[in-house]
Amino acid sequence: MAVSELDAAHGADLVRALRGCDVVANTSVSDLNVGIMRAALRVGADYLDVAATGPRKTGGLPGILEQLTLHDSFEKADVRALLSMGLDPGMSNVMAREASDRLETIDKIRIRSGGTVRVRQRHPSPKFVPLYSREAFFSDVRIRPTVWQGGRLEERDLLSEEEDYAFPDPVGTQKTFLMAHEEVKTLPLYLGKPVGQVDFKYAINPDLAQALKALENLGLFSRDRTIPVDHGRIPFRAAFESAFPEPSSVAQNLVGTKCLSVDVEGTSHGVRKHLHENIALSHEEAARRLGTTAVYYLTGVAASIGIALMDRGALPSAGTYPAESLGPASVFAEWNARGLTIQRIERSASN
Repeated sequence: MAVSELDAAHGADLVRALRGCDVVANTSVSDLNVGIMRAALRVGADYLDVAATGPRKTGGLPGILEQLTLHDSFEKADVRALLSMGLDPGMSNVMAREASDRLETIDKIRIRSGGTVRVRQRHPSPKFVPLYSREAFFSDVRIRPTVWQGGRLEERDLLSEEEDYAFPDPVGTQKTFLMAHEEVKTLPLYLGKPVGQVDFKYAINPDLAQALKALENLGLFSRDRTIPVDHGRIPFRAAFESAFPEPSSVAQNLVGTKCLSVDVEGTSHGVRKHLHENIALSHEEAARRLGTTAVYYLTGVAASIGIALMDRGALPSAGTYPAESLGPASVFAEWNARGLTIQRIERSASN
């Protein structure tokens, strides 16, 4: 495998580096997605990424919806783009699709992402460890979240609507908060039937959630708010982020379990159903398998499955698609083949 360093924001350099590639797997920062997609188009390569971002400009389309507007260009070039195919988003979309396919009407889709984590051999252990890129995490939590309700996206306050959510053991009940996420934007558009409500909540230390909201409201996270360090100045938010460990630096010493839960409520043949699916993996197992965190490992597995299925023609045709466009049976067969499982629970009640 050849390795080269380049500025992915520089289109010409990127195109030169990608020439001859059959598929572009983009795991860089999500702000670069559209530019990397356009470079993949230029060289005639299929494309996959693992997450999106918020609008690139005030009032603009959320990142994944902007990416989906490139459908006609990809279709014309006879190449495919599979968007946000990681753990969440990605597997969460496919889980929601599997459950929704079993229902005639869909009232609610709730996606909850949580887990436990502790750093071994560090005293005291940090009270919060970002489980994916520190920069990306703190950028994500500062995007105003939306929920799908009443047939449209509705904006909510930052880290609002706190909820105690019961994840399966060994994680247990955690406080979760609304976060901006891709599933909320695409599931109502691609499931092929009306959807009443969709939201995404993430488990965050409540003290951190309160601090993030306060610092954002004070304007301290804006790019122009800097503080003096040695003989120069750095953004305040960079200093704040550096107070938390970068997950890759502590992966071998993490203890705990990552859990992703998807709840879908609706009706089938006149019976109300609540379908629940979970993915869980311990950080210790992820470190044993690949020396990384459970989030990075599961995201990488999901992306590899997406690439394999694209190569087999699993997407409907050339164009751009979110993860729920893949057939759940094919995805989960690959998931199980890699020694990973999904827990499914169904509850029914007569109307």
